[in-house]
Amino acid sequence: MTVILPPLRVWSKTLENRCVPDEIPVYWKAHDVITFLADTGMYDPTLSQGLDDAEKERVLQFKSHYYKKRFIVSRSLLKNILRHINGTGNRDEIVLSRERERILVNGWPDMHICLSYSGSSIAVSVAKRKIGVDIEGVRPVDIKKIRSSPLFEGSKCRNKKEESLQALHIWTLVEAWAKLRDSNPYQFLNSSSLLYDASFVSYCVDRRLILSLASDTGNLDHAMFWIEPQTFSSRAKNENLPGHRGR
Repeated sequence: MTVILPPLRVWSKTLENRCVPDEIPVYWKAHDVITFLADTGMYDPTLSQGLDDAEKERVLQFKSHYYKKRFIVSRSLLKNILRHINGTGNRDEIVLSRERERILVNGWPDMHICLSYSGSSIAVSVAKRKIGVDIEGVRPVDIKKIRSSPLFEGSKCRNKKEESLQALHIWTLVEAWAKLRDSNPYQFLNSSSLLYDASFVSYCVDRRLILSLASDTGNLDHAMFWIEPQTFSSRAKNENLPGHRGR
C-alpha cells in the first residue's frame, strides 16, 4: 500500500500571522497547540536577566556562542509567552525544569512544551496535550538513508530539489513522532506505521523551512505565529526591570 504523507501546508510570515503578545491569551483559548517561530537574531545580553540561577549555570556550560544565544532566546521567549497565558500570568517567576528531554512548567502539569531548532530558526510550541515538533531548514540533503525508507515509496519527485524537500518532510515527521513518544528517531525510518499511530500537520514556511507536528490520534486545532524581534526584545527587557510583574 502506498504511503500518503500529510500535505505540506503553505505558510508565510504575513501580518495576519504575526504574534502580538497581548493576543496570546486569545490564541491559547482558541487552539489546542500554538507554535511560535523566532530567530536567534533576537538575542540581546539583557535577556539573560530573565533566566533563573539553574538556567544561567547551564548557559556557562555551552562552549559555543551559538548554543548560548539559542538557549537564552528560546527560554526567554518561552517564559514571555507563558506569562501571557491564563494560569501563569499572575506568577512573579516561572520556573522551567526538565524530565528526560521534556521541558516542564513547575506547578502546571497540564502544560506541554516542545522546542525545535534549525540554524538560526527556533520553533516554540505550547500545548494542552503531549506533542512532538521538528523544524528543518530547506537545503540539499543526502537522501540515501531516507530513500530506502518505506515512507519514501511512491514519491514522484521530478528533480533533486523536490527529492530533498520530500526527504526533509519525511525526516520532520519521524523526528516529531519520536519526540512525541520520547524515542530515538532513527529506528523509525524503516517503518511507515508511525503515520497511523499519530496525527500530523506539516508546513512549508516561506519555502525555506519545513515544520511538522505530531500528536496522539484525533483532531488537533493548531495555529502558528511568528515573533517580531523588536516587539519581543522590548517586552522581555521591560519585564526584566526591577519591580515589574508579569500579567
